[in-house]
Amino acid sequence: MTEENIFKLAADGDESAVETLLTRYKSIATALARRYFLIGGDAEDLAQEGMIALYRAIKTYRPESGAFPAYAGGCVKNRLLDVIKSANRDKHKALNGYIPLADADELLGAGMSAEEIAISRESGRTFARRLDSEFSDGEKALLNLYLSGKSYKEMASALGITVKKVDTSLQKLKKKILKISQSHH
Repeated sequence: MTEENIFKLAADGDESAVETLLTRYKSIATALARRYFLIGGDAEDLAQEGMIALYRAIKTYRPESGAFPAYAGGCVKNRLLDVIKSANRDKHKALNGYIPLADADELLGAGMSAEEIAISRESGRTFARRLDSEFSDGEKALLNLYLSGKSYKEMASALGITVKKVDTSLQKLKKKILKISQSHH
């Protein structure tokens, strides 16, 4: 099968074609993500954003746009720069993972020591890493869209799936998160 046919299948919603192209061109996203630094984030955050941009590039690519690697590279780079610009706009905010003083006072007042608060915070990070490692790229993309407040219709459009598939997938994600959460404690 020619690459052009694989792109046509991907544009028509064939997820195995999309997966093939994601695997084939993943290096574009990872190489570009390594060039940047995200304040308050880590390399994995940018790599994930790069993969989401690569996914969108696969879904929107048309051969008349030129060679796919150049098109994908532009899409990924633009997305990464948007994420970094957004983070820089918020640079006056504290880094991720902080506990507001009011919350810290409340936790300390509830009998938690500073050490227990730190352990609790680290436990949350461990849980987030576990979620990240157990979710597929598609699940991560859906979760990111959901957490950013997108409507079901917007999520369906961004991922190239039906609204029904969004609903079904979110239900599965919620069950998966619950299962991971229960085994985390």
